[in-house]
Amino acid sequence: MNHTPTRRARTERGSGTLLILFMGLLLATAVAMATLWSAISIARHKLAAAADLTALSAAQVLASGAPDPCTTARRIAATHHVDLADCQLALDSVSIRVTTQLDLAEIARPTLSASARAGPV
Repeated sequence: MNHTPTRRARTERGSGTLLILFMGLLLATAVAMATLWSAISIARHKLAAAADLTALSAAQVLASGAPDPCTTARRIAATHHVDLADCQLALDSVSIRVTTQLDLAEIARPTLSASARAGPV
């Protein structure tokens, strides 16, 4: 039995290697995208928690009659490693907006923001 390669088999040489390389590249891209999505999602949740805690602290200071709740809000925001972008006082509530900038390893530096409002119920 003499088996000679056909013309079709010769033209497909290396296609398996290219397929494996493409699949590896696709997998690496999917892992990178999942990692970025996770980092942004975690940062947004932490930022929302920091905004809530900052607003609650400022509202507590406002309710106690202290002169400047926004100073407390700025201090609490700094404790959570976020920037206080806005602090507005109403008659009995405080509205704040905090921001933070992510450093995603030379890929991007998005700025995230979150708002919160706190006052008596």
